[in-house]
Parts: sequence; structure tokens; C-alpha cells
Amino acid sequence: MRFDKSAVIAAWAVTFAIARPFKHLVGEVEDALANLGVDVTTIPQLNGSFTGSACERACGALDYLYGSERVLSENIPAYQNATESYWSAQQQEVKPTCIFIPSIDTDVSTVVLLTQLTECPFAAKSGGHAAFAGASSSQGGISILFRDLNEVSLNDDKSIASIGPGNKWGQVYKALEPHGLAVVGGRLSDIGVGGLTTGGGISYYSNEYGWALDNVESFEVVSAPDGNILRASETERPDLYWALRGGGNNVGLVTKFNLHTIPSPPLRGTTRVFSEDQFSNVLDAFVDVARNARADKNAQQYVVFAHTGGMNIASAELTYTKDVSDPAVFRNYRSIPAISDTSSTRNLSDYCSGIGAGDQNGQRQIFWNRTFKLNDEFAKWVVEHFFSVVARVTDVPGALPMLVFQVITEPMLEMMSRAGGNALGLDASSGPILMIHILSKWNNTSDDDTITGFVDDFFTNVAAEAKARGLNNDFIYMNYASQFQDVISSYGEDNKARLQQIASKFDHSGVYQTLQPGYFKLAGAPVQGTIES
Repeated sequence: MRFDKSAVIAAWAVTFAIARPFKHLVGEVEDALANLGVDVTTIPQLNGSFTGSACERACGALDYLYGSERVLSENIPAYQNATESYWSAQQQEVKPTCIFIPSIDTDVSTVVLLTQLTECPFAAKSGGHAAFAGASSSQGGISILFRDLNEVSLNDDKSIASIGPGNKWGQVYKALEPHGLAVVGGRLSDIGVGGLTTGGGISYYSNEYGWALDNVESFEVVSAPDGNILRASETERPDLYWALRGGGNNVGLVTKFNLHTIPSPPLRGTTRVFSEDQFSNVLDAFVDVARNARADKNAQQYVVFAHTGGMNIASAELTYTKDVSDPAVFRNYRSIPAISDTSSTRNLSDYCSGIGAGDQNGQRQIFWNRTFKLNDEFAKWVVEHFFSVVARVTDVPGALPMLVFQVITEPMLEMMSRAGGNALGLDASSGPILMIHILSKWNNTSDDDTITGFVDDFFTNVAAEAKARGLNNDFIYMNYASQFQDVISSYGEDNKARLQQIASKFDHSGVYQTLQPGYFKLAGAPVQGTIES
């Protein structure tokens, strides 16, 4: 059955209240859908006689166009499997009206256009490894799973890998290893390509090549409100290219990442665990490697401090991107007596799988980070303070708070000026930068406030101590941030204003700010009016 076009538009005019911001886009969006082969007058759910909610209309329209294999509704096993694919319990608990699985890039254009017609909110999931509810899931809206946009291909000279946002890094590395290649990407196999790259992307190769966002040759991104797929590179829409390198999901949904490839020989890695009496030596080694990052760019490190098994331990993850059994850069670490050492040579995909082997989906999780000027005595103070207060939550069922030390090294910072720079607001003059990250898991919803309050108090005290020592730094890393942190503002006033200007240019109606409310937006923290926001 066909519907009269004028009647459909008239019905929309009645349905959309005057205050709704997308009412004026009906004709433009309808034309854009027609260009994709979608005639809205044939879709029953978009007829004025359909009485469902905005998201029931949108999901019904998607089901009409794509069928139940690609549009999952609640109470079917495939829907449950999709929600359980998120890493944290908080994201698994989110219940969208439907879950949409695009198979080609123009399917993403279609769903973005339909959400504007119906004013149904949406979110998009690459790997789903953000911790807080709504980061890549939409309560009562549409959750878009990029799962099947999983291309990994090479250009003719193998200098560029074209990668779909549905990939996780383990898939990418396995696809490229037969060619002796890799790309600068995540350090765990189960992390998604999309969020990691647009938010930053610290890699085992970052001392040599920079972060993932600084190794993108170009992006293909769905703009709004027209749903066009735009290419952004250093020479083509360089402003959009700049914004996508650190701006998260604020300027569009990326449907393809074209990344520079790098050689990928076997690497040497170890998890070396130390007892509490060696903490001072471990921190000395950590700072020494950080300050000498230019001397050997093959080295990458982070150190995790935790109370586990009845004792306080430090676990140093030491990675060398060549197969060298005892590189000089790590000899200070090797001189410290260790409880255990897992040194081995592996290819990149196996190494990343091994690092994440103990992680599991479905626990409550929190990320939170702050950055500071690197200082030996301050680092030691932070560790002492952490263990002086961690008993506050050690009795919480399932709780395992971990204090993670990483450094944004001078070589990493120098690479951030490549190809016109990125949106993060960092430069080599501010380095090296100590990044302090709390990751904690726990079991029960009833303990959410206890864990959140503990982490907030910890960083409040750490920031006060840093301020007293003149060591504060404003930058907050998006990929480790909590829902209470205003990441975009931490890039500096000028960069925030530039991101706002670019977002207005490529999304003049604010589709990605209003209909996609999750994750770190230009307006502030995801949860505003509390704690850090």
C-alpha cells in the first residue's frame, strides 16, 4: 500500500511539537532518504495513523526496511546476546527499544536520517568497552551495533589499512599479520577500533609512531543532517579531520578508518610483579624509562598497583617492540627482585589476547583519570596515599580497585603535531605527563555510590597535593574518563571552541549533540551537576 506524500508530511507536522528542533528538517531528511532509495511514504510506521512512540516508529521503520535479522527487538535471544556483548554491567543493563546492525555504510546514513524524522535518540557501539551506562548504548532509543562493518583491507602498496568500526583490535592484528604488518591501535584484543581511535589510542608502538589518532590517513564519516558520507584527511576537509582526532563522537559516526600501516615483527613482553617492599625501586625504574623515552622508542610501559590476594603488589607491563630478550631500557626493572615474570616473545595478536585473558564481561566497572607533571616524589606519594585509603572498599563484594601509572612521553607528544595536529591540546613542551588512572570492578549496584565516592575522594586529594606541588595538568584522557568528567573542556578553551565551530559546520542542527546524547559531548560531562562537572 502507498501513502499520499502530502498527508504523511502533514501528519509529521502534527506529530512534531513546535519546540522540537528537527521539525524544519523533514523535507531535507526525506530527500536524503530518497537518494538512498528509501521512500518514506511507503513505510507504515511513518504514517500519521501509527500511534507508537518516537522510537517505536523509528524501530518499526528500520524493521520494515531491513527485517528482524538486522533490527533486534527486546525479548529475543539475539537482543540479549547483543546487550551482553558490552563489557560493563552498567552498559548491559541499558535496554534500547531496538538494536540495529548495519551491513554497509549507507545503512548508517539511513538510521541517522530516520532518527531525525522520529526524534528517537541513538548510540553507536564499536567495541562497547566504555564503562558507564549510555556511553555506547541508548536507553529506550536505538543502539547501533557496528559489528558487521568489519572490513580489514590493504591498498595496493600495503601502506594503508582500511578498517571498519565493527572490528576489535585482535581481529585487525590477525588480519594484518600474514603481511608482516600492523597498525597503531589498542593494547587489548577486545577493545573496539572506533572509540579508541577517535578518543586517542595508546599503543605498544606509541613511543615510535604516536597515538592511534595520529596515524589515521583519513576517515569516512556520516554527516548530519543529510547523512552524506564524507572523507576527511589532512588535505580534504582538514577541519573535520582535526576534530575527529580526539573529538570522540561529536562530529559524526565514522564508518571507515584508513590507518597507516607499520612493520610488525615479533615483540618481547613481560608482566613483572613486585612486592610492596620494592615499590620505591619500581617507581624509580618507571620514571627513568619515562624520562628516557627518546633514547629507545621501542619501549612501552605501564604499572598497576593493587591490593589482591591479601597483599599489596605492583605489576609492571613492559613491552619491547622487537625480539630482544634484555633491552637496556628495562634493566632497572630487571634488577629488582620480582615475585613473578612472564617474559616471552609473541606476535602482536597473541600478546594482546594474553594481556586481556583474565578480563570478563558483565561486572560493574569504573574508569577515572587525571594527568600531572611527572615527578618522582609525587608519584611515590600517590602510591602511598592509594594504599592508605584502599581499605575503605576492599570489603565491597567483588571490588578490585587498581591504580594505573602511564606516561604520555615526549616522543608521543611530538607526534601529536603530525598532519595538522589533533584536538587534544597537548604539545611536547608540557611533557612528560604522568597519567593516573583508576579502574575498579565490583559486583552489586548497591555499592555504586561507595566505589564512586572512593574514587572521587582519591582524585580530589591527589589533585590538591599536585596543586600544592605545582604539578597539576588539565588534560583528561577520554578513553579512561568517568561519566563525571568534562573531557572536551580539558583540551583548552581554544580547542573546545574550535570543536564547537566544526561541529556546527558539519552538523548544523546538532544531531550528534542532541539525538546522540551519550559519551563525552561538547556541552560537558555525561553526568552533569555532580562531582567533577
